[in-house]
Amino acid sequence: MNMITLNRRLMLSGAALVLVAGAAARVEARPQNRPAYDGLRKTIAVDLFQATEAVGGSVTAEGMTAMLTQALVEDGRFLVVEGGGGMEASAIVRGTVTKYEAAAGGGGMSISGGPLGGLLGGRASTRSQTAVMEIALRLVDVASGQVVSTSNAQGRASSRTSEAGLVDNWGGGHLGGEIFRATPIGQAGQDAIVRAVDQIAAGMRRVEWTALVVDAAAAGIYLNAGADRNVQPGLTLSVWRPGRTLTDPGTGQVLDVEMARIGRVQVETVRDRLSIASVIEGEPPMRGDVLKAD
Repeated sequence: MNMITLNRRLMLSGAALVLVAGAAARVEARPQNRPAYDGLRKTIAVDLFQATEAVGGSVTAEGMTAMLTQALVEDGRFLVVEGGGGMEASAIVRGTVTKYEAAAGGGGMSISGGPLGGLLGGRASTRSQTAVMEIALRLVDVASGQVVSTSNAQGRASSRTSEAGLVDNWGGGHLGGEIFRATPIGQAGQDAIVRAVDQIAAGMRRVEWTALVVDAAAAGIYLNAGADRNVQPGLTLSVWRPGRTLTDPGTGQVLDVEMARIGRVQVETVRDRLSIASVIEGEPPMRGDVLKAD
């Protein structure tokens, strides 16, 4: 790497740091006095947000997906799972960005020119700014494929920032995509997500808590739910055996799975990610049988 290229990269890095420092936004605070959740935790997954180029494209989609996933993890009422994690989610959240206003209001001053010896061109501005984002969410029950709830949330964030719409005159690249979360529009998205979490929790009340039988042996019945899902010793669960799968002959979509109740088990030992139970009613379960909270 020659000295000119090195200097150019250092100057671009410095410009990016200025952008990060100048884009801190103020979002309405939320009370954090909710007691620790001690109920059974249902599994949930977050699908990639939909966002057209008009509302920020892939940067917004990926940023919103990551922020919603983090918010659900921190909320504590759910076990958030991802593809390849070894556990299927009971429900999936599918989100769409329906409104995106990076500058819904505000004012300030702008300076145009080619600073830094001509290496960077563009404009710089100092202004107060209000950003608005609206999202629409669908909560889908994985077992049935049905939408169990829909909700909408709007987020707003305001800031007084020093921003630079800098363009790399040599490469034509724009700075700023990597700092989505720190920008006012990213903060507005975070605000919308905070409002949406309780709406998701309300919809999850319509989704059954389920677990699966991993193994059935003389030593006990092994379940794929443990302390990670707030299972406690003494919990009783009904055992259901899947039967015929009914599909739509036109679309191939699964319409229903016939289930037969075969008995009950009671949890005796709880580990981090599994529990061991014993049969208290009916016939012994088999691997793949479904467990539901009584």
